[in-house]
Amino acid sequence: MSSIKTVSTLKEDLLKLIARPSGEGHTEKLVDILSRLDAISIDLAILSGTLIGATVSKLKNHEEPTVSNKARGLIKKWKGVAKEATAQKPSASGNTAVASPQPTQLKRLDSTNSSPINPDTEWSHLPTLRSNICKKLHSIFLLSQSSMKDLNTSAIQQLCLSRAGEVESAIDAYGRGDKKKYTEKVRSLAFNLKKNIVLRNNLLLGQLSPEQLVTMTSEQLQTEEKQKATSETVKFLQDSRRLDWEQANEDKINNQCGIKGDLKNASLFTCGRCKSTKTTSTQKQTRSADEPMTVFVLCLNCGKRWKC
Repeated sequence: MSSIKTVSTLKEDLLKLIARPSGEGHTEKLVDILSRLDAISIDLAILSGTLIGATVSKLKNHEEPTVSNKARGLIKKWKGVAKEATAQKPSASGNTAVASPQPTQLKRLDSTNSSPINPDTEWSHLPTLRSNICKKLHSIFLLSQSSMKDLNTSAIQQLCLSRAGEVESAIDAYGRGDKKKYTEKVRSLAFNLKKNIVLRNNLLLGQLSPEQLVTMTSEQLQTEEKQKATSETVKFLQDSRRLDWEQANEDKINNQCGIKGDLKNASLFTCGRCKSTKTTSTQKQTRSADEPMTVFVLCLNCGKRWKC
């Protein structure tokens, strides 16, 4: 039995155990499957073709430490495999770095399915709306071909086709017959997949499953640059609500306004005797309540006092 078939079989067994979280010898069976997966030499082609990483990730927070530790170890190991098989290189736009597989470490992704697939007939059995959505997603995934030139072209095209159908099926399951919910999720994912090349490539290479994609928040779908900018904006707004914000940011305000040196100690009042701005003031209500408060000023340079 080939490695990819073995991994697929173990994945099915693992999914059955995950669906049935209790039973005699449940933990031992999970550890046994994870150990067998650890013993298999798994490359990028197998990871992409079986999506075994997404299944094992479900066990990272298992209540049994032996299971969770084993799952975390496997995910870390497979991430290393994917990292070794990919290299950072600029995209066609020239401003986004994406993972591009190394030619010496790649194998054909279509080793189990070399027959050509026709995009015009692949989803002909689906309703018109769903078929059109699949075609739209397929066109978006094809944008990643420019960043995967070292991979087999036919394999990438088949992978884009299959991922488009998988993502659409996941969206349909998420919508559960609600057309509005379905179309809103389609618009959100189509927009972010088109803009976020890292998200798109992770989905194509199996590092992210379609089921995980449809449950991601709008913040998680954003590019790293957009997430950082959003985080900074939120932090700024939160800080601006602090009652002591002006005191905490006094130096920054002074720098932006060009207030330096002696100007930092200057006040709103200038002494009429020595013309110094080093003054301090207090306010007191010396008249009736409907009258403004009286300001008492003291010059720190010559000691003159006055009120205004």
